[in-house]
Amino acid sequence: MQKGDKHIAKFMPCYDSPYIILDMHPETSTYTLNLPNSPNIFPTFHSSQLRPFHPNDPTLFPSCDFPQPGPVVTKDGQMETLFDGSASEQMKTNGYHDVT
Repeated sequence: MQKGDKHIAKFMPCYDSPYIILDMHPETSTYTLNLPNSPNIFPTFHSSQLRPFHPNDPTLFPSCDFPQPGPVVTKDGQMETLFDGSASEQMKTNGYHDVT
């Protein structure tokens, strides 16, 4: 999800996941990051656009430790994921519509 894709800015994440720094340029205060899933983004960023990553400490904040759900095993023994991307579908309407 990128800015300008007709999404509400307040629901956009402020920062993305942690990335590996490939190269540092101290003379211009820029960093080149490894962006494996973003082929259309230029990988060099100014240091003012980056924040250090601090992982959650479950001893300090135990209520913020969210376990990752595992796959669902069906009766046939096949593994399925809980979510397979159906949120990418959008409802398009023109004006008002009746809710019944």
